[in-house]
Amino acid sequence: MSSPMIEDAADGGPAALGAEVGQLAEPARIPLGSHPVVLLADADERIRQGLTAQLAKYQVSVVHCADGAAALLEAGLRKPDVLLVSADLPLIDGATVLRLVRRRLSIPVVLGVGPEDTAQVAPALAAGASACVARPYRPREVAQLLSLADRGQRGWDQPLVCGPLTLDPSTYEVRMHGVSTARLPLREFQLLHLLMLHAEKVITRDQIRTELWGEGARRSNTITVHIRRLRERLGDDPHHPEIIQTVRGVGYRLVPPAG
Repeated sequence: MSSPMIEDAADGGPAALGAEVGQLAEPARIPLGSHPVVLLADADERIRQGLTAQLAKYQVSVVHCADGAAALLEAGLRKPDVLLVSADLPLIDGATVLRLVRRRLSIPVVLGVGPEDTAQVAPALAAGASACVARPYRPREVAQLLSLADRGQRGWDQPLVCGPLTLDPSTYEVRMHGVSTARLPLREFQLLHLLMLHAEKVITRDQIRTELWGEGARRSNTITVHIRRLRERLGDDPHHPEIIQTVRGVGYRLVPPAG
């Protein structure tokens, strides 16, 4: 799994590492009701104010603070739906905040990393980060992170086993025959989780689009691209796939690989 950075073909992938906070397109599907709360810890006031204003268009409320100590206090008091913490924070750094929050609260904790913070991705994931996203942030990506909280309420953290293929959401680890694969980007991880959750059953393209993108999968080939990448990572023959099979005109079915 390359780090679970949020990246997909429709949204431009990891190029956002150098991007400014962008303009919103269509609102993303928000699964937690009308006013979910994101706690944003970032030392850059421009980023805090900009993201707060942009997420208001998604009906997402943002509580923000400028350092790690305040982030710990606010997380305990407010119990937000998602904690988004910058890797580079004064007083207490983002990785330490992540570890401390993980001991006390059962909420998704996401680390925001810039180009200079990429070395912190692997340790953050090992410490229990739900995901890592590019900083400066893109509002659509942050809004979509609320799906992590929604899935947590529905048992998202439970490991899945399909023959020799295993997936553990608590560690973002995928194994085939006991051997870890490369780390999947978050969207591919979510796609594999969906397919494994309904193993042997056909999942339609509309179901995949609704579950993972809402109205965000505007490009017709977005799902196709992610399926192709996922097959490559699992060692599934792209020309004659046996694990993730295409059901023509309908969708896809995951068949547990031979043991």
